[in-house]
Amino acid sequence: MEYPHNHITGQTNREDATAFVTLYVQSEFFPIDESALTAHIQQWLLDNVPEIVATTAERREQTFPVTALPPLPA
Repeated sequence: MEYPHNHITGQTNREDATAFVTLYVQSEFFPIDESALTAHIQQWLLDNVPEIVATTAERREQTFPVTALPPLPA
C-alpha cells in the first residue's frame, strides 16, 4: 500500500540524470500546507542544485494493491 504523498521530479541538464523527491507529511496536531511546502522545495532545488533546470510536482493519493479474482465457474 502506498500512502498519499507529493512526488517532485527535477529535470537536469543531462539526459541520463533525473532527481526525485518524495514528500510524506504526517501531522496530527497542527495543519501543514503541503502544496506550499512542495512549491518551496521545488524552488529550493532550482536555486541550490545547479544541474536542475526544471521541476514538476504531482500529488499521488493512497493506493491499494489489487488481487485478481478467480474465474467464475462455468
